[in-house]
Amino acid sequence: MRIELRELRAYPGRPVLTEAREMFDDLMWCDEPLTLVEAVQVKASAFYDEGRLFVTLRVSGKAVRPCSRCLVKAEEAFEREELEEIPLEDPKAPYLELRPWIAAGVRLAVDPRPLCRPDCRGLCADCGADLNMEDHREGCTASVTTPDPRLEKLKDLL
Repeated sequence: MRIELRELRAYPGRPVLTEAREMFDDLMWCDEPLTLVEAVQVKASAFYDEGRLFVTLRVSGKAVRPCSRCLVKAEEAFEREELEEIPLEDPKAPYLELRPWIAAGVRLAVDPRPLCRPDCRGLCADCGADLNMEDHREGCTASVTTPDPRLEKLKDLL
């Protein structure tokens, strides 16, 4: 997605609106590939004022990521809007490519700890059972609770 800078420079302060869909095949998030279900919907509003370029970007879409508790693939909707002041490296450039800012907006929009569902119980750290599908496996010590020895004196008081 590009913004034509000639038009912005010709009319300082006047916003230029544009919409597009951008597809990313190689988007990474925390060293893992971020798989998009569809192209990212992008709405941009830009204006030029006193040698500075201001862009409001709104990104929305859907991504498939592993649940942070049970590792099942889950679809996640995301949306983010932010105002950026973008430095112009070449003041005479005919256009500005927004793809890097769109990719950053997608990375900031996705949940840092995605869940397959709000009540996901996750994987047992001891036996590895998916607690959404089954109970703890036989011999698992994670389900055995031992009282805190520091609280033993409270029994004498009761």
